Amino acid sequence: MPSSRTSRSSVPLTRLLPPPEPPHACFARQPVIDGSLQPLGESLSLRWRDSARRAPPPPSPYATSLLLSQTLLEAGLARRRPGCLFVEMDAPTLASPIADVLSGALGAIQLPVDVPVQEPLTRRVAQLHARGYRFALSGVVTPDDPRFAWLPMLSFVKLDATLAPVSAWAPVLRVVEQAGAVLIADRLTEPADYVRLKALGVRCFQGDLLCAPQEESPRPLPACDLDVIARVGRLLRQGAPLDALGLAAGADPALVIRLLMLQRLYAPGQLPPASLAGTLAMLPEPALAGWLHVLRTCTFDLTPSTQSWSHAVREQIYNYRARLIGARLCASPVELEAKVFDLYRRLCAREPVKSTAPLLPEGAGADPR
Repeated sequence: MPSSRTSRSSVPLTRLLPPPEPPHACFARQPVIDGSLQPLGESLSLRWRDSARRAPPPPSPYATSLLLSQTLLEAGLARRRPGCLFVEMDAPTLASPIADVLSGALGAIQLPVDVPVQEPLTRRVAQLHARGYRFALSGVVTPDDPRFAWLPMLSFVKLDATLAPVSAWAPVLRVVEQAGAVLIADRLTEPADYVRLKALGVRCFQGDLLCAPQEESPRPLPACDLDVIARVGRLLRQGAPLDALGLAAGADPALVIRLLMLQRLYAPGQLPPASLAGTLAMLPEPALAGWLHVLRTCTFDLTPSTQSWSHAVREQIYNYRARLIGARLCASPVELEAKVFDLYRRLCAREPVKSTAPLLPEGAGADPR
């Protein structure tokens, strides 16, 4: 059972958890090379851990939710500065709140071959594009692809170098460049094709010729409480104030872990907030709604170790609040909540959180050991 004690060395309780069971899925990333020292970005895909026996899952709301949770939260991929993250989304995923998670600052929503050009999806693409989201079109083989109806809203177009005839390469490049998008030669396997495409003026490439997909299995975070996620989502839809959202979310330390990570993801470089309500205020509302949808989709039953950990965190918060009140160290309720939330951040941070002051003065009982 994980310890319920606060560590003076600021070691997060997440690191004191028993090793979790290996996830049934992992993710793969393949760089998009643009000739510079840094890659243009990386294409992400979900893989089963026994991928030698099973084909990778096709895009779906569940698969995309699991992929986003693994890459952006558990692996912290966006913080490694890999450039634009390309995440493929099918029509149901694009129409759902899940698409709101991948803002333009993080990556590009990749539209596969089987996404139909229909009015509802066109409106959805236009809505997201107007809010600064980026889109990539994959599997292009001809310059008259019907999905080019979305070309004014595309940032990237991926030419399938394996299936597209050589005669179509130059026409596709012209159409894409005239629209102001970037052409990426995808699924590149032959050195001769690389030479021809580069001679035509193509500057961005992806494929096994340059780098095969690299699989990665991040350490899972503790599972969220589905009831708490549902409660926070319901309050958000009802337009509840941020204080009410923060109070509801604070009941689940595993959700707080993710909210703190999302604050750093969507508001990088800003000072840490003084409350959970302040954390929520730094998240775009559509992205927050999307993440609640993602977490509800890919969260499984709580394990005994996660339940014990959550109980230990809640016990620490309760005891710390009582000690602060008993020692009369806070001049106002606002100061009290700020100090309590600072401890909550330390307990739920995946990386140690620097602090400029001890939790309690010597002799006030900050360390329950």
